[in-house]
Amino acid sequence: MADDKIHNAFHVQLLKPYRDPNTVFSGRQPPPPPPVLIHDEPEYEVESVLAHRRPKNGTVELLIHWKGYDPSEESWVSESEMDHARRPLRNYPVK
Repeated sequence: MADDKIHNAFHVQLLKPYRDPNTVFSGRQPPPPPPVLIHDEPEYEVESVLAHRRPKNGTVELLIHWKGYDPSEESWVSESEMDHARRPLRNYPVK
């Protein structure tokens, strides 16, 4: 291997500028944000509360749109699990 005649240099005309893969394709969504750890539990930021329902057990469930996530990721969450998201809940009146 010591006799190999490989030169480890690149001609400048062969180099191309870096392009962020999230901007190369129009319409491509950037990856969703990672959860924040609160008391060693993953927590996601609430964008908005879309609806509510009352299952037969009498609790209140909220349809949550998560910040930075696609609408296909919206989910029903019990109101009692929303301790760290009081600000979005204030803007949504549950009747």
